[in-house]
Amino acid sequence: MNVKFKNYNCNIMFGQYGNGNTAIQLIDEKDGYPVAVATVNGLHKCPNDIVGIKDWSENEGMVDALIQAHVIEDELLLMERTGFVYIGYYKLTDQALKLLKEFKVGQQA
Repeated sequence: MNVKFKNYNCNIMFGQYGNGNTAIQLIDEKDGYPVAVATVNGLHKCPNDIVGIKDWSENEGMVDALIQAHVIEDELLLMERTGFVYIGYYKLTDQALKLLKEFKVGQQA
């Protein structure tokens, strides 16, 4: 999956936080370097298909970029206050879930 974020064309890389929550990084498709961590690990343990998106500071505009790239659905499911900001939680699209499942299978190999 490709995501246009700021002036970068990025590929999605899935990961997992220590508590099992899904993590997403944006990787520059030209040089393979990380551009941004799109997710944040909030206080809630989430199902695999729900992610908390960091959409403040240097990540401002992340939600819109992920929606346009069909990574997350456009419906905000939950807001969680953490410090001075709120984490917005969104459902992954079916296309993103397919890639996430491939990532998890690759982890087990």
